[in-house]
Amino acid sequence: MTDTILLRLRSLSADDPVETVHYSPASGARALGRITLADAAMRASGKRVLAVLPATDVLAVSLTLPDAAVSKLRASLPFALEEQVACEIETQHCALGPRMADGRWPVRVIARPRLEAWLALLRTVGVEPQSMISAADGLREKPGDLMLWLDGDDAHWRAPGEGPLTLPTGGTGPDDAHDSLVPGLLAALGERSKGTLGVVVHADETDRSRYAAAVAALQAQIAPLQWQTLDEGALAAFAPEYAQGVNLLQAEYAPKRAAAEGLRGRWRWPLRLAAAAVLLQSAGHALEAWRLHQASVKTDAALLEAARPLKPDVADPDVARSLLRARLEAWSTRSVDPDTAPFLVELAQLTEAKAVSASLQVVALTSVEGGLRARLAADDTGALTTATSTLAAAGWSEAEDAGRVVTTAADPSAIVATWRSGARTR
Repeated sequence: MTDTILLRLRSLSADDPVETVHYSPASGARALGRITLADAAMRASGKRVLAVLPATDVLAVSLTLPDAAVSKLRASLPFALEEQVACEIETQHCALGPRMADGRWPVRVIARPRLEAWLALLRTVGVEPQSMISAADGLREKPGDLMLWLDGDDAHWRAPGEGPLTLPTGGTGPDDAHDSLVPGLLAALGERSKGTLGVVVHADETDRSRYAAAVAALQAQIAPLQWQTLDEGALAAFAPEYAQGVNLLQAEYAPKRAAAEGLRGRWRWPLRLAAAAVLLQSAGHALEAWRLHQASVKTDAALLEAARPLKPDVADPDVARSLLRARLEAWSTRSVDPDTAPFLVELAQLTEAKAVSASLQVVALTSVEGGLRARLAADDTGALTTATSTLAAAGWSEAEDAGRVVTTAADPSAIVATWRSGARTR
C-alpha cells in the first residue's frame, strides 16, 4: 500500500507552516514537524496526500437511510439533510461514510466555497489530495467511555455509537475552569446519565497543562477519568483513524486518477501505442461531441420558448430555467393545464435535475405519447445518477430501448442515457 503524507491545515495562507506526518500501515506514523507547505509538497511526491481540515468547518451527523445503492443514497443526501442544515443546502457539499454497526450512515457536510478554498490552497504548491478529513474524525469511539480530545481552543467529544462533536472551550482561567468543559460533557452525554460512562482525555503536553484545572473540575462531575498524552502530537497519534475517516472528496470533488499512474519503464511504449490507437478514433468522437453540442443548443432554445409567455424578452437559458422553476413552485401540480401549457411540468423537472447535477446536458428532447423522451449526458456516472435520481422521484423512468454508452473524445467518461417522463392524462 502506498505511504501517506498527512497535512493538518489550519490556515488558508500558503506561507503558514503545516503539521506533517508520514504514515505507513506497516511501520506506523512518523511526525515530520511543522514545515512549509512547499516542503510538505516535496515530501508528498509519489505518496497519497490526506489533508486534515478544521473540525469547525465540517458538520458531522448520522442518518438512517433506506436500503439502496450507495450512489443513490449519496444523491439523496441533500434532501435528507435539508432540515438539519441551517443554510441553503445547495451551498453545501455532503459526503457519505461506510454504514455503521447500528445501521446508520455517517455523513459529513461542508460549505462548497470552503472546501474549494482548501483545495485551491494545496494546488498552489502542486498537491492534489486523495482524501480530506475532518480533524474530529481522528477521535475513535470506545465502548463504555466518552472520548475527549483537547485541541487548542476546541474540545472534540465522541460518545459510543455517535459521531464526533466539536465545541469551543471558552475560558480556561482558574475562575472559569468548571464552565469550560462541563457544557461539552452534557452535550456529548445526551440522554445518558453521568454515571454510565467514563472519560478518556487526549491532549499533548501543552494542552494538558493548560486544561489541568478544567479537567479536575470535570472529574468532579464524572468518573472514572484517565489521561492519554499525545507525545508525538495528535496528527501522528490519530493517523490510522484519519486513514479510515469519511473522505469529503466525493462526487464532483472526487480525485481524478490518471490511468497510467505509477507505470514506468517497460510499460512506456505499450502505453504510447495504446494512446495512438485512441487518437485514431478521435475524429468519430469529435463528431459525436459536435452533435451533442448542437442538441444542447436546441434544448436551450426549447427552454427559452417555454419561458417566453412568462417573460417575452428572455434571452438567457439560465434565466429561463429560473422562471420555469419559480412558476412551478408558485403553482400546484393540479393547477397546470396540459392543454394550455404542454410539457411545462416535464421541462421544469429537467430543470430541477440540472440544478442538482451541474454537468448534466439534455442532448435530445422528443415528444412521445404521454410525455417527453429526453436523452441525457453527464461527465461521469455519479453526476448522471444524481440527476436521474431527481427525475425518478418525479416519475421518470429509463427508456427500455436505450443503454448507456461512452460518447466524447474530450471526456471519454461521459455517459449518455435515455429517460422518459411518466404518462399523464391529457
